Amino acid sequence: MARKIVVIGGGIVGSSIAALLPDDVSVTVLDRGPVGRLAGSTGLAPGFVGLLNEIPVLTELARASAELYDDLELDGTRGFERVGGVEVAGSPEAAEKLTKRAELAAAAGLPHRLLDAAETVALAPDLINPEHCHRGLHFTADGAARPDILTAALRKRSNARFVHDATVIGIELSGNRAAAVRTETDTYPADDVVLAGGIWGPQLAAMVDVQLPLTSFAHPYVYGPETASAPAAPFVRWPEHQVYTRHHGGRLGLGTYNHAIQPVPQDDLGASAEKPWPGEVFDEAVHRAMRLLPTPFNPAERLNGMFAVTPDNLPFLGPIPNIEGLWSAVAIWVTSAGGAARALVDQLLDKDPRFPDLHTLAPTRFEGQDPEALRTRARHLYNDIYASL
Repeated sequence: MARKIVVIGGGIVGSSIAALLPDDVSVTVLDRGPVGRLAGSTGLAPGFVGLLNEIPVLTELARASAELYDDLELDGTRGFERVGGVEVAGSPEAAEKLTKRAELAAAAGLPHRLLDAAETVALAPDLINPEHCHRGLHFTADGAARPDILTAALRKRSNARFVHDATVIGIELSGNRAAAVRTETDTYPADDVVLAGGIWGPQLAAMVDVQLPLTSFAHPYVYGPETASAPAAPFVRWPEHQVYTRHHGGRLGLGTYNHAIQPVPQDDLGASAEKPWPGEVFDEAVHRAMRLLPTPFNPAERLNGMFAVTPDNLPFLGPIPNIEGLWSAVAIWVTSAGGAARALVDQLLDKDPRFPDLHTLAPTRFEGQDPEALRTRARHLYNDIYASL
């Protein structure tokens, strides 16, 4: 009989896993969202794919993700474009950090250029305010994604069965081995179960008494009014201000981490990764962030999206010890989703690993540590999110 793999979560991570598994495996993907809507963080992700990370394994996962995304399209619409990425320094102190980032890029073999202020602004003149630009670092192989298109294309490429409106209520074990997944309406036998439920990962792991210290946070992202499509330009980040922006066709998008943190307990997540806009705390943060643009815009759409942070800003990726056939692919951004799926599939199929240091992503690496201390670490990393980017 064909090996049965049940993937819990049909966002870009779960869909990448399904697309990369071979045809001789029977794959079922259980997604809590309805047909045509991504209920998790994938559906809200702004789609920045920056390849360089201070953690080498994340650089390699991002590089592999971009390679997977390069040829994905749906109905003639591409899901990923190598528009490049620019990090902007607004001060001499921040410029020194860019120089160090350039050294890391050189060591990783990533194409890059250090630029003066005028060269930086010229790359994206409608995104970079010259008054807040001292120097720039251009990563020419970075890209901008449309996560909805990528996910749909990955699903089309796979031979998996996708089950929607499937709320998982239990994971059954046979001895110390994963044996089945139960939803509100059905039971799905499994030789392997993959947790790819994003922000709901801790709830899924808790069904088999496994603790994943993952903290969810509310995060603001705003879109400007629709205008004529602008020429392709790099996405832009200001690490010192915790702000980022990009073109989305004919409108601009902007996000910021520079605000009072808004953690969301697991019990308050609900069935969607989007929450109502909280008002002043996000309004003020967006207003501050707009100063970095040459022409601030009035938001036409405001999104308050959830995403989850681990205590070290690294994914939970790999087998869960003590329960055979149970795997984690949680806390993974669009940047790393394709590569992380490739790494997990290699492990599922017992292939030689192609990525270094995967042990650093072990799902149980915080086992036995104080939960409140781990949540505190995650809270600090939200406001310092670029520490490992």
